[in-house]
Amino acid sequence: MMHWRRALWVILAVLLLGAACLLLYRNGPGGTPFLPGCLFRKLTGLNCPGCGMTRATYATLHGDLGRAFRLNPLGMILLPIALLGISLEVAGWVGGKPLPFTFKLKRNWGWILLYLILAYWVLRNLPWWPFTLLAP
Repeated sequence: MMHWRRALWVILAVLLLGAACLLLYRNGPGGTPFLPGCLFRKLTGLNCPGCGMTRATYATLHGDLGRAFRLNPLGMILLPIALLGISLEVAGWVGGKPLPFTFKLKRNWGWILLYLILAYWVLRNLPWWPFTLLAP
């Protein structure tokens, strides 16, 4: 049985996300006031693992997947996987019971993902080729 109140929350969240994407699509990363930029980069001058994702999302919304991947390759690989996992979890939540298939990481995979993100964070800040290719 579907929980209608939960479904309405999901619809509201999807509409807000759609509105944010529309604002980003029309105005670009610099013209969207609710996107303040990366605080870590402003304070340190270094790139965080998420640096470039706003511009990558903008490029994706305009169909330029090559540029999006160039701006944040790890983010462009992990984002669709995360969206799939979240969608499956939300569908189970709205339905009131878990789906027969889920996309949960086992504990060891979570640690591997954490180490991968930390390594990416360090490597994209190294000033030598080929690591400079990882910077946005």
